[in-house]
Amino acid sequence: MQEWIAALGWVEIKPLEQLLAQGGFIMQGLLLVAVLQAWLIIHRWMTWPRLTRHTAQGAHQAILQRHADHLRALIELERGLPLLKGLLMVTPLLGLTGSVTGMMLVFDGLSLGAASDPRLLASGIARAILPTFASMAVMLVGMFFLSFWQRRVKRQLQAL
Repeated sequence: MQEWIAALGWVEIKPLEQLLAQGGFIMQGLLLVAVLQAWLIIHRWMTWPRLTRHTAQGAHQAILQRHADHLRALIELERGLPLLKGLLMVTPLLGLTGSVTGMMLVFDGLSLGAASDPRLLASGIARAILPTFASMAVMLVGMFFLSFWQRRVKRQLQAL
């Protein structure tokens, strides 16, 4: 994973490596979710469709054409949003899993007699909480953009 991050050249590597190391293996999954989420957001932004309304002759054909246009637009406008929703559902579960595994390590250290060193105990608890914090940050960004795209889809469909 570190070689992949180092290949990005333009990213500050040390702080990212430290976060990944401190948070455990779950942080790598959260990084993957964050990268996929960013790709979806950028891709959706760059490929936003321009919709046109078709005209039909006759009242019945006009109604059918309007429904067809509406369904076609809905499919086109919501492309990628179900995947973003899925990523948003997985993100807090990854954070919770990271917290649980981190707390298991803390309790394991307590059972081995590390309770006498409060700094060691505090660093273990911080390590357990880091994946939860990271997952909430990733989820908040994703929720903002999901809400933004859903409002934009609704406005565009109403204008059709």
